[in-house]
Amino acid sequence: MWGLLAGGFVLGLVYVIWRWLGCRRLSQFVNVTEQNREYTDELPPVSVIVDACNETDQLVRFLPLVLNQDYPEYDVVVIADGAAEATSDMLSEMKAQHPNLHITFTPHGTRSLSRKKLALMIGIKAASHEIILTTNANCRPTSDQWLRLMMRNFVEGTDVVLGYSHYRYHRDKRWARHWRILDTVTTGAQWLRSAIAHRPYRGVTDNLAYRKHLFFDVNGFADTMNLTWGEDDVFLCQIARGDNTRVELSPESQLSVYYENILRAHRLLRTRRDFTSRMVPRRAFIEHALMSWVLWIAHALLVAAAVIAWPCAIPLIAAAVTLIALWITVIIVTRRECKLLQAPPIRLTVPLLTLARPIINFKYRIRELRHKKSNYTTYI
Repeated sequence: MWGLLAGGFVLGLVYVIWRWLGCRRLSQFVNVTEQNREYTDELPPVSVIVDACNETDQLVRFLPLVLNQDYPEYDVVVIADGAAEATSDMLSEMKAQHPNLHITFTPHGTRSLSRKKLALMIGIKAASHEIILTTNANCRPTSDQWLRLMMRNFVEGTDVVLGYSHYRYHRDKRWARHWRILDTVTTGAQWLRSAIAHRPYRGVTDNLAYRKHLFFDVNGFADTMNLTWGEDDVFLCQIARGDNTRVELSPESQLSVYYENILRAHRLLRTRRDFTSRMVPRRAFIEHALMSWVLWIAHALLVAAAVIAWPCAIPLIAAAVTLIALWITVIIVTRRECKLLQAPPIRLTVPLLTLARPIINFKYRIRELRHKKSNYTTYI
C-alpha cells in the first residue's frame, strides 16, 4: 500500500515538474527573451500572400486591416480561389485605392492538386519581394503593428519566422467548448516550445514568414504534391532549422481566425494535423504520449492504494492530498498557458479533459482512418 502511494506520488511529481518546466520555458520566452533579444532596425520589404477561397465577406472586413499596416514597404498578393464576380468587383475597387495590392486567381477546374498549395505557389511566384508572409482571408490582424513585429525578427541568419494564430474563442458557444480551448492551447504550446528550444517542426500558414529562395531551394511543395495538406508542417521541416528560425509571440503579432462553424473547423484541422504529424520529427509527440501514460499510472497507483487501505484514514488522506495537489498545480499551469496564448482561462474541467485527452486523440485517429483518402490528391 505504501509502495503504491509512493509510486503515485513520484509519478505525479514527475508530471507536475514536466508541465511546470514547459510552461516556464514559454513564459520566460514571452516575458524575458522576446523583450531583450536583438531585432533589426532596417525593416525588409515583404510580400504578404493572402489565400482567399470564396470569402468575399471576410475579405471586405479584414483585407483593409492588412493593407493599412504601419510598415514602410510591402505589397499584398491576394489569390482568389474560385472567386465569384462579387469578389472580383470588390478586389478591383480596393486595388484602385491601394497600389500595393495585386490580385491573381487560381485556374478553375484544376484537378489532382491541393488547392491550398496551388494558391500559395501562385502567390509566391507573383511576390515581388524576397521575404514573404502567408496568411488567409479569414485571419484578422489585431494591430497595425503586425507586420513590424513579424519582420523585426529578420536579423542576419534568420530565414523563417513562426507567428501564431487562434480562433475566436468568445464565439464558440457549442458543446465541448472547454475541450477545444484545451486542445488548441496544448497543441500550440507543444510546437511553440519545441521551436523555442531550436527544434521547429510546425508552423501555421495563417501567420508564417520566410525567405522566398527557401521555397525554390526545396522545389516548393514538390515532395508533398500527393498530399492535400502539409504546407505548414511537412514543408516547414524542409526549410526550418534550429539556427535559422525565430518565434514571434507578442500579443499584437497574433492573428484571430474567423470560422463560421468552429466545431467543424476544429475537427477538420485536427484530422489534417494528425495525418501529417507522422511525417515530421516525433520527439515532441513521444514526449507527450509518455507523460500521458505517467499521469494515468500515477492515478491508478493512488486509487489502488486508497482501495487497499480502506477504511484506514491516513493512506486515504495521503492519496487524496496528492491528487488534489497534482490537479491544482496542473490547473494553474494550464491557466498560465492560456493567458500566454490569449485563450480564455479554464479551471475545473482541466483534470477531466487532461485525462480524457489520450482517449479523444485515439478517437481522432480512428476518424482519420475513415477519411484517409481525403488526405491524398488524386492523380488522373
